[in-house]
Amino acid sequence: MDIMSGYAIVKEAAGLIKVIKEARDEQVIRQAAGDLSAKITDLQLLNAEVSGLLQSERQITMELKAEKAKIEMFTVKSVNYDLYTTEGGATVYRSKKGPDLPIAHHYLCAHCYDNYKISILQPRVDNLKSYGFFVHYCPECKNDYMMNKVPPLPDIKYVGNNDPW
Repeated sequence: MDIMSGYAIVKEAAGLIKVIKEARDEQVIRQAAGDLSAKITDLQLLNAEVSGLLQSERQITMELKAEKAKIEMFTVKSVNYDLYTTEGGATVYRSKKGPDLPIAHHYLCAHCYDNYKISILQPRVDNLKSYGFFVHYCPECKNDYMMNKVPPLPDIKYVGNNDPW
């Protein structure tokens, strides 16, 4: 049912009430009362449907307000980051360093950043396939990012015979 059919039902119910008030025949009154009862049931069903729609709209409004607040908070935080390409060729967001910021640079996951999330990349210590780069991962989406080159190891000098074992 829609709102227009609700108006039609109300109009029909008003007509039935008029018939009941003006009728002198008991059969006509009973018929009109039965029809009026059916119209009242239809109106109750329509009212329940409209109430459900109203509740759905309220829920959507609350969700949109929460999403808007999330985006606004992200916008405030995101001004402190710039797009950055690492030595490993990964694109991340890097914190801006200013004279009033005592902390070192940190990096954000580009995937999460694009989804309005601030997720600081963490060093991965269990990854042996780094291809010569330190690897950081996103704790939120689990993406890996090749960051800086691993510095070469210093030469090891053996004393005595050249057999290390």
